[in-house]
Amino acid sequence: MTFSPPSRQRIDSLGQAATAYHKQLTEDSPAAAYLKKRGLSPDSARSFQLGYVANPLSGHERYAGMLAIPYANRQGVIAIRYGCLEGHQCKDHGHGKYTREPGDDAKIYNILTLTRNAPRIAICEGEIDTITAWQCGIPAIGVAGAQNWKNLFNRLIHGYREVVILADGDEAGLKLADTISEKNEHATIVQMPSKFDVNSYYLEQGPAALLEKARF
Repeated sequence: MTFSPPSRQRIDSLGQAATAYHKQLTEDSPAAAYLKKRGLSPDSARSFQLGYVANPLSGHERYAGMLAIPYANRQGVIAIRYGCLEGHQCKDHGHGKYTREPGDDAKIYNILTLTRNAPRIAICEGEIDTITAWQCGIPAIGVAGAQNWKNLFNRLIHGYREVVILADGDEAGLKLADTISEKNEHATIVQMPSKFDVNSYYLEQGPAALLEKARF
């Protein structure tokens, strides 16, 4: 499977959108309240250029009121994923918790971590868990579920001494962990307790407990 990077024009457009939405992430915005509830610091929000779609750019009207999560590599912002901030069951309202822009495909989140000189790396399910791990000092990348793990990604993690998969404490979490570990002999699975993910475990037990659980 090959990967076709977005054009320079597309990267510039996404970068402008990410910058605009990051500026709209004000202290009194629903997105700021959501991030605080999830235990994510303002420094983390700045580092990951998280944003809030208060005033959507042209063509982005469907994302109004959502959390904006940019995906960036060395070239710039290559995608933005949007998260619903409503307190409802998203499926009951005909949409998922997260959505991509049309034509976008699955990508590794926080891929710049792969440029760091570290012998071990963690893989989380989803962006919030990845940011949580990073905030605790764990070099982590993320992917949005087992169905989004591509064979190409196996090559990207091949050179690490160990890959630690921080799996959610449910069947879907194990499915992602199994999908990765079956093609990577250097991968080990650390599953969170039942019904916990990395973020909820961090919120309940604290950063030191997460570091110990993850063995970092």
